[in-house]
Amino acid sequence: MKGSSLLLPGILIALIILAYFYPQQLSQLSGLLSLLLLALLFLQLFFYYERKISGSKEVATISILGAFSAAARIPFAAIPSVQPCTFIILVSGYVFGPLAGFMVGAETALLSNFFLGQGPWTPWQMFAWGLAGIIGWLFRKIAKGNRYEHYLFIIVGILSAYLYGVIMNLSYWLMYMGTHTWESFVYAEALSFWYDTLHAAGNAIFIDLFAVRFIKILEDFKMRFALFNNSEAPSVS
Repeated sequence: MKGSSLLLPGILIALIILAYFYPQQLSQLSGLLSLLLLALLFLQLFFYYERKISGSKEVATISILGAFSAAARIPFAAIPSVQPCTFIILVSGYVFGPLAGFMVGAETALLSNFFLGQGPWTPWQMFAWGLAGIIGWLFRKIAKGNRYEHYLFIIVGILSAYLYGVIMNLSYWLMYMGTHTWESFVYAEALSFWYDTLHAAGNAIFIDLFAVRFIKILEDFKMRFALFNNSEAPSVS
């Protein structure tokens, strides 16, 4: 298992070296290589998840939150980029920790795309929303107890939307754009700016309206069933 944990960094280093000597050849395979790297990342995270999350209550909690987040995405599909998923994932990471937050984010993309359409974009969405779960945990570590915590959470929600946009634009740039230059990437960013802004606005609204209540519900649930070996009291007010 120790060797497998070095597999992904080793492949990344090898690709960086190959990109230096054979940039054009690697550029042509960038989309496929990026998907393979994501597949390796998810495989390693799955093994780590299996080792760390062994309790049936924890597994059930992550599964239910992932299904709830995916179901919440579907009714909002008609409104471009406005959906409550990122908010739910951020809160899941905030309450239950980075691994739970990442898994809820990954499940959200995978499950909801069975209704909205699977494709090569799905692993990128899983990765982007998984990062949102980790960001929720990092935010708790940094801002817990701060008198402006609620407003800082809104800012984090806005920034998370733009980070999600950057990651998805990177996937588009790697898989569908023939020329991989800074100019072409900036062009992809410009095309999605308004969609990312709508995503950010939606996150701000959902966090402002529902974050305090939703966090309290999940914190009470965590305390009641002693989930994730954490007895910390609720802190957002």
